Amino acid sequence: MSKPLELYFFPLGSRTLSLSYPASKGYDIWLLQRWLNRARSLQPAWSWPQVLEDGRLSGRLLLSLRQLAKHLMVWQPWQVCDMTYLCFGQLSGRFLPTQVAFGTRALIPGDEGHDVWVLQNRLVGANRRLAIILGRPADGIYDQRTARMVRAFQRDSQPAFPGLRVTGHVLADSFVAVWDRTIIGGRELHVGARGLDVLYLQELLQGMGYAVELTGIFDQVMQTALARWQKDNGLPITGRFAAVDCWRLGLERGY
Repeated sequence: MSKPLELYFFPLGSRTLSLSYPASKGYDIWLLQRWLNRARSLQPAWSWPQVLEDGRLSGRLLLSLRQLAKHLMVWQPWQVCDMTYLCFGQLSGRFLPTQVAFGTRALIPGDEGHDVWVLQNRLVGANRRLAIILGRPADGIYDQRTARMVRAFQRDSQPAFPGLRVTGHVLADSFVAVWDRTIIGGRELHVGARGLDVLYLQELLQGMGYAVELTGIFDQVMQTALARWQKDNGLPITGRFAAVDCWRLGLERGY
């Protein structure tokens, strides 16, 4: 599905949304709608109605988010808040008190920080080609290899985002593409983590033959499966999914 037109860019996680402002619309809402529908397709047991991908806030969207939260066993109020965004792999609000949130500033060569780390981590985990271009786990330093990786991602994303420019700089259009085309890599994952990034990591581990259920909850079973994957790939056996693991996972993925 092509992305909707005439929507404002709001960084994912940058605002609280509720039906007190029923006319709210934006690419952040569109991204929530997109990933809700994808999760519903991946895990059929998570039953909620298909959400219209129009970038507009609705009661159906809030109801679907509450149903997702129920499956993840987290509390979800009748609004979109930092807990909601956390379930979509985006740190914001109380979960990111001292760092610059990913998507809230343009990123160019020479920049450093948590948001650069997220950019690198999301892209290297996406596929083998991007992981090879960067050539290392995410480190939060926007160097020329990072810029080259970004240009490759921008070029690859143009069929889905025809207006996306290949610049090596990350502006609003590139942030939307990154959020839409990646879900893993926005944070480190460990026992107790819950969200769609956990769900998709479980799906990848399951596809590689490791015994794990698609729950979206990082439990002891998933920790054991991840530790076995780490051992099989010569990685430190931590049972946590960190930057080195995301990079190694990307090297195993196609294209």
